[in-house]
Amino acid sequence: MFGGRTIIFNIKVHAMNEQEHVIETFTEMASRYESLMNNELNRFWGVSYPEFVRELVGEIIFSKNLRILDIATGIAFIPQFISKQELPFDKFAGLDITFEMLLKAKQQISGKNIDQTIQLVCASAHAIPFQNGKFDIVTCCLATHHMNTKLLLDQISSVLKPGGKFHIADVGGGKRWKNRIIQSIIKAVAFIYFIFKENLSRAQAESEAVANIMTIDEWEKLITDHGFSSIKSRELKSKRFWIPNPIILEAIK
Repeated sequence: MFGGRTIIFNIKVHAMNEQEHVIETFTEMASRYESLMNNELNRFWGVSYPEFVRELVGEIIFSKNLRILDIATGIAFIPQFISKQELPFDKFAGLDITFEMLLKAKQQISGKNIDQTIQLVCASAHAIPFQNGKFDIVTCCLATHHMNTKLLLDQISSVLKPGGKFHIADVGGGKRWKNRIIQSIIKAVAFIYFIFKENLSRAQAESEAVANIMTIDEWEKLITDHGFSSIKSRELKSKRFWIPNPIILEAIK
């Protein structure tokens, strides 16, 4: 049942250090997540957080019957962004593995006219607790590098209706990133950067995530292998040449 008043707690945490670091990191970041994303996206890619979300959702055809799942919803920024644009939809579910992020989301949507149209669910994207074929659209922004993308696409395929569509936006990697020496250097640089700019848990989470970053070609092959069609991919330009470009992906079940 949809409704913004209750956060469904159905979290299934795998015994993985990487996931534990992610939860610890985003628990600490919850109170400042929006401003932090604005600062980091402007610094790395030259866009604001709302501008980047607009790039992600710009291809969605909205209608009053649309049911949307936002994976790694965090503070429910995407559901709130879409609601503020007064774009039509029926119901919105926001799923996140970090309970503290969802508490912040609940505070932000409480008492607003979107309170009853957004359901917040604390669970892993590797084990989404919704029935098969429930959603028309699935979105996921700035999170896949913290996930097992094969498991993620399995879950997206399960919860999408036939003909449903997913929209993913995240950092993309170049082919050189697959070189073990280069990847080790990037991991070390990420760790050093975030331990000075943020803290140990963020440094661990972002360093571990480097191995999960994929090129557009890798994404397209994986998406095809999962049976999706009409695949579209776009690569945006980073503000600085040494920063990997963001990518936006969409496909139909």
